[in-house]
Amino acid sequence: MKLHSDLTWEPSTDIIETEHEIVVIVEVPGMNGKDIDVVTDGKVLKVSGKRRIVTPPDRKQFHMLEIQVGPFERLIELPVLVDHADVSAHYDKGILNIRLLKLKEQKRVRRVEIE
Repeated sequence: MKLHSDLTWEPSTDIIETEHEIVVIVEVPGMNGKDIDVVTDGKVLKVSGKRRIVTPPDRKQFHMLEIQVGPFERLIELPVLVDHADVSAHYDKGILNIRLLKLKEQKRVRRVEIE
């Protein structure tokens, strides 16, 4: 049996692109939204936090422990550049929904000729 409290785990994630935004849905049940950090630089999205074990206060004997607990982190390379100043996040019923507005003009790679 692994001791998840010492390990970083990755929550399940969906990434959806619409005409104007990227929507990232992260499954992190049993948490408070204030315990989750969301950070982006416009290229990469980092979702992290720590889920604590919830057990009854009296004496216990565990028969099965499958629910991931402890620190988690998910690094997501975004499919397009987003406006890091225009991001919103909402947590409800174990689902974190992050909306990132796509930049209107995407920076492109430029090849530079050497003289």
